[in-house]
Amino acid sequence: MQSILCVNNLQCRYGDQVVIESVSFALQAGEIACLLGPSGCGKTTLLHAIAGFQPVTAGSIQLSGQVISATDTQVPAERRKIGVVFQDYALFPHLTVAQNIAFGLQSLPKSERESRTHSLLQLVRLQGFGQQYPHQLSGGQQQRVALARALAPRPKLLLLDEPFSNLDTELRRSLAAEVRRILREENIPAIIVTHDRNEAFIAGDKLGVLSQGRLQQWDSPQDTYQKPNNLAVARIISEGNILAGTVVGNSLVSTPLGEVTLPTTACTAGDKLQLFVRSEDISAGEHPNAVMARVVEKSFLGHHVNYRFQLAEGETIEAVLNSDIQAAPGDQLPLHLSSALVFDQAGL
Repeated sequence: MQSILCVNNLQCRYGDQVVIESVSFALQAGEIACLLGPSGCGKTTLLHAIAGFQPVTAGSIQLSGQVISATDTQVPAERRKIGVVFQDYALFPHLTVAQNIAFGLQSLPKSERESRTHSLLQLVRLQGFGQQYPHQLSGGQQQRVALARALAPRPKLLLLDEPFSNLDTELRRSLAAEVRRILREENIPAIIVTHDRNEAFIAGDKLGVLSQGRLQQWDSPQDTYQKPNNLAVARIISEGNILAGTVVGNSLVSTPLGEVTLPTTACTAGDKLQLFVRSEDISAGEHPNAVMARVVEKSFLGHHVNYRFQLAEGETIEAVLNSDIQAAPGDQLPLHLSSALVFDQAGL
């Protein structure tokens, strides 16, 4: 499959501050990638460098085989044929929905411009809204207008910077799936910046996890979740607890939550490990390896309950348990560990 975008050993600075360091990845034709990471990790800077809004201080960016950014090359943003959807949508308030969508199509004959606008209104499911103005639309509808406007000139690549951040949680998830459908139908590759891992799981073919300006992993969402490269990735893509472990035998690890069998290749008895235990990997009930834990706090969330426990050795952990388990702060529950991600000290 052909790479539409190649980012090679990229560095970006603001003055003396390095914001992006040694970032490399490739986006294939037709792929949708999500950049995930905490605020300040460099996601938006990386997006701006690709768009042409931010110069690079090392490395290069290629689009369709052409270098568009390097230390000695900076193709202007307007000549890159890259569409951008901003966080605040940036719709023109004095133009109708149809006029907003057609804004980048002025070079086309009127009939082609109207045809493209009509087809995009259908694509984003806003038929009948063409003559309305942005202020008459909901946030979700405005987001779809911004997407249609960016798609109108058929860009080589589409960049979306936190496109759902102004919307409520339920609408964000549904629109993430809707945006994926729209991009698929238009067959336009895209990069979506988000700090919501569920949006990234829903929308992306590829997931790029950024931490402290470095790309920690570039993989499918499923593989990133199941096989995170390091503890930083694990903490970004899921909720969990960090526990110390000691190898006590062949694939057997002793933890404050009892002993558990885990893949511990190249480890010998006595080796110290760091375990990342997802909340759903902790179960309550009688079990040969169960340990007693005291309920410190609980939050009822419908079909499940979030608990915070204190273990005998003093550690506090969080677990997600079914709501049919009844326990109050101060009660003792038997807990056991069903799984964990294993990291040695180098994996931190």
